[in-house]
Amino acid sequence: MNKTDITSLSTPASDKPNEDLACHFIHDDGTMDLLVFDGASSVAEQAYLGVDSGDAAWFVQQLAAALQQVSTPAMSQPDSVELALQTLHAHHQDLLQAAAIPAYAWPIAALSWLRVQAGGAHASLYALGDCKTFLLDAQDKVHDLDPYDNPQEGILKTAIEKLKQEGLDEQARWARLLPMLRERRVAQNMSARPSILCLHPQGRFAAREYDIQLTAGDRLLLMTDGFYRLVDSYQLYEDESLMQACANRGLAAMMQELRAYEAGAASGMAVKKADDATIAILYVEA
Repeated sequence: MNKTDITSLSTPASDKPNEDLACHFIHDDGTMDLLVFDGASSVAEQAYLGVDSGDAAWFVQQLAAALQQVSTPAMSQPDSVELALQTLHAHHQDLLQAAAIPAYAWPIAALSWLRVQAGGAHASLYALGDCKTFLLDAQDKVHDLDPYDNPQEGILKTAIEKLKQEGLDEQARWARLLPMLRERRVAQNMSARPSILCLHPQGRFAAREYDIQLTAGDRLLLMTDGFYRLVDSYQLYEDESLMQACANRGLAAMMQELRAYEAGAASGMAVKKADDATIAILYVEA
C-alpha cells in the first residue's frame, strides 16, 4: 500500500484577487481529492456576486466549498459536481436571483480534479477546461494525463497577433477583443454540453475522465494555464524539463522564475501580460 503527500502554490498575477484555487481534502476512508480551479477573468464591466473578490474568484471558492461539503467516495465525480452546483444555488438563492447577471457575465472556470483512492494505487481524473495534468514517474519520464488543446486558443492568438501588428497596447487590445470574448462566453454558458464549469449549465458537463494506475515514486502535477505559460507561451521549458524542475527545484523557485520572466518580458501572445498561476504536486510514496 502507498501513501500520498501534497504540496501546492498559487499566486495572483497582480494585486487583484487570485481567481485560481488549489485545495484538497481527505475522506474518512482515506480517499483524497485534489482540485485545481482556474476562474476565467470576467468580461463584464462590474462584479455581480463577488463584490470584493470578483465573480470568478467567488465562483471557484463557493464551488470548492460545496464540493467538500457534498462529495463522498461513493459518489462519482460528475454527480458530485452537479450536486455541488445545486448546493451552491441553494445557499445563494437570494443573491443569484437579485443579481440579474447577463449571460456573458456568468462566471466560468476550468477544473482538474484528481481523486486518489485510499492506499494510493489508483486515481481518477475529472477535467473541464484547460488546466494541465502530468505524471512524472520514478524514472523521470513524463506522461500527459489529459492531452487537451483548447480550440479557442488558436483563434484568440491569431486575433491578438493581428492587433499587436497594429501597434496596440494591452489595454487597447482588450477593448478590441471584448465583443468576441463576450460572444464566446455566452456560447460557453449556453451550451447544451458545456466543456467548462459554469454557474448555470444547460445540460450535463462534457468532462474528460481518466483512470490512472499509480506506483511508488510517481509524482502527479496539476497546474493552471497561467503556470503552464512557462511551456506554451514563453517556451522556457518543455513538458519533461518543467515537470523535473518542479520536482527538483521546488514550487517556490519555479513560481519566482515565472514572475521574474513576466516582469521583464514585453507583452506576448496573450490577452493579459501575466495570469494567476497555480501548481500542485502529489507524491506517491511507498
